[in-house]
Amino acid sequence: MGQTHQQPNVHYLLQDARLEAALAAIDDLHDAVSEGNLAAVTELSNRELIGWLHDLVYTAQETIAEIEKRTVCPPLRLIK
Repeated sequence: MGQTHQQPNVHYLLQDARLEAALAAIDDLHDAVSEGNLAAVTELSNRELIGWLHDLVYTAQETIAEIEKRTVCPPLRLIK
């Protein structure tokens, strides 16, 4: 009986499409706010929405800091 070789099921949590969708949602929110039509896109109160946006910004900044901290960059050298 032969062995069957199975490819590992690799599922990436974040792909370009998911990040684009997140950015598009925030951009749609921005458009609605700019047009004075926030109620058309969310039932959240201004306070709740601002809280969520602060959380998103904080998490994005922390993620960037962690990535940059773990990125190995060669030292810069001055060229004379």
